[in-house]
Amino acid sequence: MKGIGKSLWRVYWKLHDKKKMLVARLKGYLDGLPPKTRRRVVLAMLAAFAALALYTFGKAVHDIGRNDGSRMVTDHAGQVELSLKPEVSDNFTPYYNNMYGTDEE
Repeated sequence: MKGIGKSLWRVYWKLHDKKKMLVARLKGYLDGLPPKTRRRVVLAMLAAFAALALYTFGKAVHDIGRNDGSRMVTDHAGQVELSLKPEVSDNFTPYYNNMYGTDEE
């Protein structure tokens, strides 16, 4: 059992180190870009995000009220079951006094 745990930790740390190496390499590459190219990359990412956000919003607005031609069914809710008044016991709390109304009704 310990051998499996050690090997899993070894795999985890290998992947962790690989990720750190890739992040460092990507950061070094992006730091080396000229400011004009960075601005273009950021604006392209912003444009892609804006286009997807507008598409999502437009699709949601277009689909409002559409139920594939079927109407929403509205029926009577039926009789609602109320909970019973608790028995008086050692655990009785004063909150229940006004919660269920009075017996005079």
